[in-house]
Amino acid sequence: MPMTPTLAVATDFIASHATEQDLTRISATVKQRRAALAAIRTASLTTGTPVRITTVKPRSLDGLTGTIGQIDGKHATIILDAASTDRLRVTPTNLRFLVPTGAISVDLHGVPLRCCLPT
Repeated sequence: MPMTPTLAVATDFIASHATEQDLTRISATVKQRRAALAAIRTASLTTGTPVRITTVKPRSLDGLTGTIGQIDGKHATIILDAASTDRLRVTPTNLRFLVPTGAISVDLHGVPLRCCLPT
């Protein structure tokens, strides 16, 4: 009966035995797996889902949290929570999203769903 490979076996192979060709193949496989996981994750997102924004440009949005307010194809409007609204307001590199003084939430339009991680 074949043994199920473990993460330890796989990482040991990569670290100690993989050739350039192996690494190219492994890299392509990792990219495919990440795309599949992203597709599964985005398919589970619905209006009202709490999310954390990640791996998005501009980087000033990275780590902000809120709730999905609307989904339009592959993009969403994220309603930021109070803490993220405050953070965005005082981020010096944020030149794109104006946050009024005293606002407790702000809507970010056009955030790619692939950048929304359910919390």
